Amino acid sequence: MAVCVLVLAERDPADQLNEQLRAAKTPLIRCELVPPVTTSTTKPEIAASETKGNGDTLESMDIDSVEMLSPKLARQRRQKVMSFWLLPFGFIAGITMTLMTDMDTFASFGPLVASIIGGLLGLGSGWMGSYASAMSVKMENAEDVRILRNRHEQGRWLLLLETPMDIDMPWKVLREANPLEITRLSKL
Repeated sequence: MAVCVLVLAERDPADQLNEQLRAAKTPLIRCELVPPVTTSTTKPEIAASETKGNGDTLESMDIDSVEMLSPKLARQRRQKVMSFWLLPFGFIAGITMTLMTDMDTFASFGPLVASIIGGLLGLGSGWMGSYASAMSVKMENAEDVRILRNRHEQGRWLLLLETPMDIDMPWKVLREANPLEITRLSKL
């Protein structure tokens, strides 16, 4: 999948590019517009351009709600995937360790309850491990995302485009929109 982000000075080129891509029937999985950080000078422009009335205008999204541009969201997704595997494994490993080692730390509760407590402790270890493993993985395009987030804070519009597998970006049309820069991202 080809993913790229166009950095634009204004919203109008993004709307025009969206119309051109729709007219050319370019298959897009995603076409998301991230407005700049709002200040008193940019609010009227955003409000005026969002009320154009036709259904083909781009909806603005917060940069922290776009996973490809938010390291926090990517880390949360990795943590959920890791917990899917590590929680059951930790529970089973906790029960197995309690039964194998004949630990009598919780012997006053009886052998069954002691093994369940060991399983719950293993479950907690798997949960902590999912957080640790999710935080240890670095994004492969972290530098590009940091640069794009800086452009966003400088008052630039970001247009994220994603095409299906084996479909290349319409680079000629993208360059005609005169973006300040085009950043190609790989799929996370």
